[in-house]
Amino acid sequence: MTLRKNLVRSAACAAICLGGGASAGEVWLTMDYVKPFELTREAGQIIVGNPGIADVQVQDSTHLLLYGKSPGTTNMYIYDANGERLDNLIVRVQALGENVLVLQEGAAERTTFNCMTVCETTVTIGDGEAFIQTSGQINQKFQQASVGANN
Repeated sequence: MTLRKNLVRSAACAAICLGGGASAGEVWLTMDYVKPFELTREAGQIIVGNPGIADVQVQDSTHLLLYGKSPGTTNMYIYDANGERLDNLIVRVQALGENVLVLQEGAAERTTFNCMTVCETTVTIGDGEAFIQTSGQINQKFQQASVGANN
């Protein structure tokens, strides 16, 4: 009886983990980065499950640019011009790329630094007060640049 239970559990896990036999490609993105993606056949329609996590820009019928917006997982259905499903792409977005340092102070206060040459505060979802301060500074800079461009 134990062997049978283990086999049933294994089969159930396989069905859940593999999506019941439906094949899906998978792509990993980093938040705020664009990644090229090439299709094997021409796409007619692309639907993103949660555009708050990832989005797509179509270059042409076989070349896409995938953009990581926020950490998480979503999917992207890709159909051809006849409405036939080409793929159900699983898109996983991670928050941090290379050269990043995260400083965690207690349970609630987190600050993220970009350390390519010198460590500088960067705007990252989930950061505390540093997120608010840095976002405000970036918005002020964009407003100043916009005012200068209109003169």
